[in-house]
Amino acid sequence: MAKKKLRDEIEAGELNLLPIMNLICLLIPFLLMSAQFIKIGVILVETPRLSRVQSSQKKKKKEALNLSLVMTDKGFYIKSRHGAECPEGVSADKKLCFPKKEGKFTEKVLRDLQLHMWYLYASKYKDPSSYATPEEKHTITLIPEPTIKYDDIVRTLDMIREIPRGAQNPPVKHAIPTSGCSMKYNKKSGGWGFVESGGVSVKQTACMYFRVTLALGSS
Repeated sequence: MAKKKLRDEIEAGELNLLPIMNLICLLIPFLLMSAQFIKIGVILVETPRLSRVQSSQKKKKKEALNLSLVMTDKGFYIKSRHGAECPEGVSADKKLCFPKKEGKFTEKVLRDLQLHMWYLYASKYKDPSSYATPEEKHTITLIPEPTIKYDDIVRTLDMIREIPRGAQNPPVKHAIPTSGCSMKYNKKSGGWGFVESGGVSVKQTACMYFRVTLALGSS
């Protein structure tokens, strides 16, 4: 009777699966090592319809104007993505738009340059569609040759930064602040900003090309 009771208890016990689990865990790495993996290659193919969509998107993307002012020993040369930007009637064969007078960057040469830059800014490229970004309207690259004097570079920077007073091509339709294209340091923000007086933005009424990239070298 006692033996039968013991046998019933043994049969009713839980099955020990731990050895089997250990065996499976040992076999898994060997199975992975012996398995053959299939390499799948993907080739991107543009359908005619997709190509048309991408080409139309490229056309919609605006191209930067890349307006540049080159300073050489002989004078100024202006260029953009369209080519030379010299005034009408001026030949740019020698890459020269505004030659020096008596071997110097005189005030008249700088004034003529300023008036022409105003024409480009306010007339020829007035339309926002001419620029890739709104900031590009105020952007120019200044490229002085290594032999150009520092004072001449600074005078040129000052001249192209501000809208010329008394310009007639096109005429300036608003009053230019006496302070010109001036900036001041803001202690709260810790940066420089444009001066505003009476709700009038100096940036819009007095500033022309104030975002200048200085690139040393020659074109």
